[in-house]
Amino acid sequence: MGRVSRAAGRAGRLALAYSSGNRAALREAGLNYDELQALGDPVAIGLKIIETAFESQADSTVADAEERDIVASVVEWILEHPADRPPTPEDVVRKSIETTIAETALTEVSSTMYAKDASFEKRRGLERQIRDVAAEYAAQATLNPLGATEQQMAQAIENGIRDIGQIFGVTS
Repeated sequence: MGRVSRAAGRAGRLALAYSSGNRAALREAGLNYDELQALGDPVAIGLKIIETAFESQADSTVADAEERDIVASVVEWILEHPADRPPTPEDVVRKSIETTIAETALTEVSSTMYAKDASFEKRRGLERQIRDVAAEYAAQATLNPLGATEQQMAQAIENGIRDIGQIFGVTS
């Protein structure tokens, strides 16, 4: 969880820096605002931000791919905001917590649902419930008013995953 929390937080800060035109923050991370703009594609911009956030290229493992998907979802969410109304850093942290809880819990719960031969409609409804509960956990997470710590993020994520697993009958 620590690696995802760190990367999501860093990616969030970089995406905010890009959307607000904060060249200095991007330069400090090794990114160039003009080069990112020249890419002309939000997906390509997001990928550069994610690579920088993880400080490495993808390593082709399932865990790495899942972590990058989570961070990519958060970066996409940030980049979808209008330039004149970017999310706050706290919004980014809470979205990171929400997305990590939801995606991890969905992975855990989905195997149980397939084993029970649940219908598509039931699986879809369950996914919506899990996403709603994850959003509520993120909204209620206790964060430092001066900025969330990695420990606070990890604790909120771990509690959310554990509790959702219990709610939806996952024993692992």
